[in-house]
Amino acid sequence: MPYLVERAMDTLLTTGEVAKLCGVTPDAVLKWIKKGKLRATRTVGGHYRVSREACVELGLAKSNGDEPGDATSTRAAGGHLPQRCWEYFGVSDSPPEPCLNCLVYQSQAQYCYRLAELCEQAGHKGDLCSASCQDCPFYRACKGMATTVLVITRDEALARQIDKQKDPERIFLHFARSGYEGSALIGDVRPAVVVMDSDLPEVREGTLPASVIGDDRIPGVKVFVARRDGDEEAVERLALPTIRVPFTAKQIEELAERVTGGRTASDAA
Repeated sequence: MPYLVERAMDTLLTTGEVAKLCGVTPDAVLKWIKKGKLRATRTVGGHYRVSREACVELGLAKSNGDEPGDATSTRAAGGHLPQRCWEYFGVSDSPPEPCLNCLVYQSQAQYCYRLAELCEQAGHKGDLCSASCQDCPFYRACKGMATTVLVITRDEALARQIDKQKDPERIFLHFARSGYEGSALIGDVRPAVVVMDSDLPEVREGTLPASVIGDDRIPGVKVFVARRDGDEEAVERLALPTIRVPFTAKQIEELAERVTGGRTASDAA
């Protein structure tokens, strides 16, 4: 067990220790405290201290010392602050507007799917729930289930290669040969990650990335552009994360783990 996690079981943590535990800056921890995401007390000298229970509530550690179970982590590189559904689907720490009147957000509940059974009468609006919990990227990330990935490319050799290499415990791969096929598939497979080939004109022109990012059926989807030689200028204008062609299934799995906080079906077993 990492030293700081072990310490979290028995003592109050300084903001610096919490920052090291989470892989973020002390300023980020202070923001969590001031926004009410992380409970803390103050010393006589005015310094913040974070209790073991607060770490448990956020999924940083379980009370029995095990690694977190139901918890995702920040999408920022190296961060490990567990997210709630409105953070997972939100942009720049701002919850989507439909969430503001939802019981999950108002009660700051950790897991929306545990309230979903109480249905709308209890205040769970489900405005971003376009499918069952089992098909939701947030639910799958929390449960360590394989991440659904859609790859849009007309390079059949590349598609065959990564399909053969994939680890089915880490990713469910689906393929489309065009933006039109990809849009048709999205409603059925509801990917958490979409990788689109810059070889496609609708990708270079920006119409397909904009369409996927704005698709209400997959809020919070992460889009990556597979960049080919000669397309650098067009891809740079898109201002989206990239992966260089040719790429491997392992690279796709790593992208998926970055999105879900690194938890996969094999980790959860």
